[in-house]
Amino acid sequence: MTSQSLRWQVSAQRAFPVTLVLTLLLAGCALQEGHVNLSYAPIRPPFPVDRPNLPPVAVTVIDERSTQVVGEKINQFGMKVADIVSDTNVPDLLKTAFGDDLKQFGFPEGGNGNTVFVRLGYLHNQFTIGIFHWESTATIGMEVSVKRADGSIAYRRYVIGESKEWIFVAGEKNAQRMLDAAIQRGVAKVFNDSAFINALSKR
Repeated sequence: MTSQSLRWQVSAQRAFPVTLVLTLLLAGCALQEGHVNLSYAPIRPPFPVDRPNLPPVAVTVIDERSTQVVGEKINQFGMKVADIVSDTNVPDLLKTAFGDDLKQFGFPEGGNGNTVFVRLGYLHNQFTIGIFHWESTATIGMEVSVKRADGSIAYRRYVIGESKEWIFVAGEKNAQRMLDAAIQRGVAKVFNDSAFINALSKR
């Protein structure tokens, strides 16, 4: 064995404990359940709101998901190692999001008017492995309908909001960021639909 090979072997032996500790620490973090705190920023209407006689609107959100899990951590081989759950109550977040945006668009909150029903069917972030980086794709699926006081349905649409981006860390922070963006885009699709606004503007 040459002196160079001997020095390399000694260096590797010295580095092994440090590498092992770092590997175990990273694995421990990866195996722990992940948590996210989701948020929403109200939409600014694309037009001036000056309609004082709009009917009041109430918002009801129904969570039809079969699980509260909003994503999974995966290892370098693409295998699931832990769930990611939301510490935020997602139906409450959606109710606040729709309620705040309705106010931004000039609709008063209250009963004896129209009701916006939101049926949440899906909310999930998926990490996948690329060649040099990861990809994160978050998706929300929800049915939004407008119900008149007499029980008739004035509007109904199934909306999908998606956010996709290349990332370098497949962790909770990126999952949270992508889920927030998916919710934002899903709700924006509803309020950008003139049929939705028109349905709410009539009794």
